[in-house]
Amino acid sequence: MNLSFEQIEILSPNLIWNNSLENHTTKQPSSNLKSWLTETNLLTNRIKESGHKYAVRVLKESLSATPMLLKNKNDADQNYVREVALSIDNDACILAQTLVPNSTLELNRWIQSLGEQPLGERLSAMPKVSRSAFEYAYLELSEVSIWIRRSSFDIDNTLLWVAELFLPALDKIKD
Repeated sequence: MNLSFEQIEILSPNLIWNNSLENHTTKQPSSNLKSWLTETNLLTNRIKESGHKYAVRVLKESLSATPMLLKNKNDADQNYVREVALSIDNDACILAQTLVPNSTLELNRWIQSLGEQPLGERLSAMPKVSRSAFEYAYLELSEVSIWIRRSSFDIDNTLLWVAELFLPALDKIKD
């Protein structure tokens, strides 16, 4: 499935975010997908521990306005936005979009030089980093549901936000 964040923004202008998957009364993810959506540890560690191979491909890095998936989180006109695809065993499974306000970027310039290194791995090695609780939404595309989670990271009192789209191929990845 080839999706871009631009397509998602067009197809989902009115996503409903919930603090719990159980609050989505009309649709529920499979038990396997739910385990991925609620995973609080690094997704890359879980992938490695289960014997799968992963790769990160940078799709876009730019200075831009706040993307739609994070619109109510930040209202700055200029932010650093990074979009990546995480493939597992050569199948695109997760799209991730990171929003870094200029105030956070000024104190964390390393974010711009991540390249194909996962953001989570870098954050987990830093002191004074915490992650917020997840918010969840889903999007119906023809016969497929795309589940989305988003959260923020506090890096020594500066914030960045991450939205992650869980593509259907992820449901086939078992531990």
